[in-house]
Amino acid sequence: MDTLFNSFHPFFFIIAIGLTIMASYTALDMFRLIRTSDQNKRLLFLGGTFSMGMGIWVTNFMGLIVTNAGLFANYYIPLVILSILIGIAFSGMAFMPFFGRKIRFYHLMIGSLFLTLAVIAIHIIGNYALNVEIEYHVLLFIVSSLLIFASFLFSLWMLFSSKNSQENQTWLKPVSALIMSGTIAEGHILLRKSLVIITANDVTNATVVDSPFFNYLVLFVSVLIMGGLIVSSTLISKQLAASDTTLRDITKEVKDITFALNQSSIVAITDEKGRITSVNNKFCEISKYSEEELLGQDHRILNSGYHSKEFFKELWRTIGHGKVWYGEICNRAKDGTLYWVDTTIVPFLNKNGKPYQYLSIRTDITERKKQEEVLHRQDKLAAVGQLAAGVAHEIRNPLTSMRGYAEFLQLDEKDPERLEFLNIILDEIERVNTIVEDFLVLAKPKAVELEEKNIVPVIKTVISMQEFEAIKKNVRLHFDCEQKNILINCDENRLKQVFLNFIKNAIEAMPNGGDLYVKAMIHDNNVQISIQDTGVGIPKEQLKKLGEPFFTTKKQGHGLGLMMSFKIIEGHQGKVFVESELNKGTTFNILLPAKKTA
Repeated sequence: MDTLFNSFHPFFFIIAIGLTIMASYTALDMFRLIRTSDQNKRLLFLGGTFSMGMGIWVTNFMGLIVTNAGLFANYYIPLVILSILIGIAFSGMAFMPFFGRKIRFYHLMIGSLFLTLAVIAIHIIGNYALNVEIEYHVLLFIVSSLLIFASFLFSLWMLFSSKNSQENQTWLKPVSALIMSGTIAEGHILLRKSLVIITANDVTNATVVDSPFFNYLVLFVSVLIMGGLIVSSTLISKQLAASDTTLRDITKEVKDITFALNQSSIVAITDEKGRITSVNNKFCEISKYSEEELLGQDHRILNSGYHSKEFFKELWRTIGHGKVWYGEICNRAKDGTLYWVDTTIVPFLNKNGKPYQYLSIRTDITERKKQEEVLHRQDKLAAVGQLAAGVAHEIRNPLTSMRGYAEFLQLDEKDPERLEFLNIILDEIERVNTIVEDFLVLAKPKAVELEEKNIVPVIKTVISMQEFEAIKKNVRLHFDCEQKNILINCDENRLKQVFLNFIKNAIEAMPNGGDLYVKAMIHDNNVQISIQDTGVGIPKEQLKKLGEPFFTTKKQGHGLGLMMSFKIIEGHQGKVFVESELNKGTTFNILLPAKKTA
C-alpha cells in the first residue's frame, strides 16, 4: 500500500490553503454584513454559504491530490458533486442561527458543530470517491473531531461574540478567517491520520498528475473556486455600493434637515450633565453670547429667575427618564433683556437606555407673549369698564338728587353755620362726582383737555395735603426742585389725582416711618418727577403686575388706583417707570413732555 502515497505535490496544497483563506474571509464578511444590513440578506446568505462550503471542499480535494494522486484515475465524479452539496448545506445550517440580532454561546456551538460535520462529511465522501476501502481509528477520529470543533468554536467566538461584535475591531475578520482556514486544513490532516486505506480497486499505475484528465480536473476546480469568489465579491460590492448610496442619501437628508433647523429654530446640544457642546447662530443672536462664551457652560447662564426650582427639577426628571420635554421658558440675554422661547428637549439614549446628550430646539415667542399680556390686560380693562359703567350710572342718579336738594336748601337758609354745612355737603358731592367720572373713563375714555400749567405749585399743593397724614405715620416729606417754573400741557386735576395716589401709597409703604423724597427736574426735553420712599419695597415678580386691574400690594387695596394713574399719564403722552428693592424702598419715575419754549 505504500505505493499509493509515494507521490506528494505540496504545491497544490498551498493553492488549496490560499483559496480556503479567500473563501473563508469572503464568507465571514458576508455573514457579518447580514447582521448589519436590512437589504439582500438572502443573496448574502447564499453567497457566504457557497464560499464556505467550497472552501472546505477545496482543501479536502487538494489534500487528496497531494497524498493520493495515483488514485484519481478512478475518481467518481457523482460523489464529488454530492460532497460539494453536503458541504454547502452544512455550512448554511452552521450560520442559520446567526440571523438573530443577538448571538448566544449555544448559537456558536451549533455553528461549530455543523462546520465540523461539513469537514468530516466531505472528507469521508471524498475518500470513497477514490474507489477505496477505508477504516478509521475510532479514538483518533473522535479526538480529531473534537479538536476541529474547538477550533471552529474559537474562531466564531472571536468574530461573533457580543462583546467583540460591538467593538467592531477591523482585525477580527482576517484573523478569524486565518484560524478557520487553519482549522479546515487541520481537519483534513487529522482525519487523514486517523484513516487507514485497506484496498484500492482497479488502481492504475499511470502518473495521474501528468494525464489530461487530472489537468482538466485541477483547472475545473480552480475555475469553480475563483468563479464562486468572484460572484461573492460582486455581491459584496453591490451591497457596499447600495450602502454607500443609502449613506449619501441619509447624509444629504441630515444636512438638509440641519440647514432647515438652523434657519428656523434656536438649536443647542448638551452632554448628559447639561454642558453646552454645540449651538447654532440663532442661539447666539438671541442670547447675545458668542459661541466661545457658551460652549462648556450649562443653561444656568441664561437663567432669568422667572421659573421656580421645582420647574427645572421636573424638566430634568422628564428628560433624565428618556422622555421628550415640551414647554415655554423665559431666559435672560447677556445684556439683561428677557426673551421667551417655546422649547422641545429631546434626549438621545445609549444602548443601556440612558441619555448621553440632549438636543434642544427652541422658537422665539417673545412677541407672542407680549401680545398675550396686552390681550390679557385688555380683557381685564373691559371687565372693569363694564363694572364701572354700571356703578357710575347707579351712583350718579342719587348724587343728582342730593345736589338738587342741597342747593334748594341753600336758597332759604340764613344761618351761617348751617350754610357752611351745606357747602361742605356740596363739595363732597362734587368730589364723589369726580370719582364717578374717573370710573367712566375706564368704561369709555374721553379726550383729555390739556392746559399749560406750572407743575411745581401743583406738586407742592399735593404734598401739603398729605402733611398731616405723614406726621401721623412718622414720615418726613422732602421736596427738591431747582426750577421755580416747569411748564407742561396737562389736566391739573387729573395729575393731582396721580401725585396724590403715588404719595399716599409711598406713605403707607412705611408703617414704621421713614423719608419720602419728591423731586422734579427737566431732563432731555422731558419733565421727570420722582417719588421715592424708604419703605418695604416690592418683590420683582410683583413689579411687572403693577397697573393691572384688581392687582394690589396692599391688604385693603382694590387694585384700581395705580391702573387709573397709569392711564392718566398715558393720556398725557407720558410714561411711568417703577424701581424697587426689598427693605430699601420704591421709586416711581414719571416722565411727561416738557412745554417747548419759543
